[in-house]
Amino acid sequence: MKQSDIDNIFIYWVYYISLIFIALFILGSIGFISNIFRADISYISSLIFVIFNFYIFQCGYYLYKLRDAIFYIDTVEVYKLHNMFLDICSEYRLQIESNKQNQISNQDELKSKLYEFVDNGFFISDLLLKLGIIGTVVGFIIMLSSLSAIDEMNLSKMNNLLLSMSAGMKVALYTTLTGLIGSILLTIQYNFFESKINIFINKVLNSKKHEKKE
Repeated sequence: MKQSDIDNIFIYWVYYISLIFIALFILGSIGFISNIFRADISYISSLIFVIFNFYIFQCGYYLYKLRDAIFYIDTVEVYKLHNMFLDICSEYRLQIESNKQNQISNQDELKSKLYEFVDNGFFISDLLLKLGIIGTVVGFIIMLSSLSAIDEMNLSKMNNLLLSMSAGMKVALYTTLTGLIGSILLTIQYNFFESKINIFINKVLNSKKHEKKE
């Protein structure tokens, strides 16, 4: 893998996050973001936003470390660097040396540990979607509960009824929107992360083969 391709692993994430924040800035400048947080009385949209921001930056940190791991794996002794991916690689190599008869099991364990980073991201992506669905249900509950305040179609209360139903509908739609968008954006990012994890796994396994040939 070329040095420029290795550097691009993190640079692509920077481009991706920049596009997201540009979109957020544009939406914020027209008041759309503030409308979401103000209208969502369930605060589920705010929760989705906080979780999304945490995991999108966590993935960026992982990609930064993974870039270094891919670059240094064949150039230095991996145990000298503080890197979670190189630590897993070093542990795998020690297992190979101590148990050469069970290489398939060691490779499966290596893959399991590395894919755990990706699986957690996909779990959070699915969680955001589920939170959006919960917000939809909460919104409809708010909307329908307002009907209980009307007895025998008292027209003097119709205005309050419509306002309450409108608030419930906003909660349902805004939470669904934020959950869906957050889930899609995280899924795209972690698919990219997974592809780079596969590259790292191949380098670990191939580097071990080269060592055996030597």
